[in-house]
Amino acid sequence: MEAEDKILKLIKSRKNGILQNELWKKAEIDRRKCSRIIDKFEKEGVITRQQETDKGSRTYRITYVEKKEEPVKDFNLLLVGDMFSPCTGCTLECVPQYCVPLSVWILGLVNEK
Repeated sequence: MEAEDKILKLIKSRKNGILQNELWKKAEIDRRKCSRIIDKFEKEGVITRQQETDKGSRTYRITYVEKKEEPVKDFNLLLVGDMFSPCTGCTLECVPQYCVPLSVWILGLVNEK
């Protein structure tokens, strides 16, 4: 696990990624072991790997993939009591000021307070 942590730290430290042929040298590990770790990280979606040529040799640029937090979905904003917003999923092209289901729902908002 120590080698994996070291490799991930090196990858994260480079904004534009790091070449794989440089990575195993910096991590001071065998290049085959480095390759296996990189394969594992790629399958897990932790890194991306793009083919590149460095000094006439084929190698890969390894880049860390930033994980984006999923926003918390709060559907309570669409509820008045147990009544769901009538506009959600509505396919009618109405004028909101004259929409009866919307007016009833808004009255529910006013009465809830």
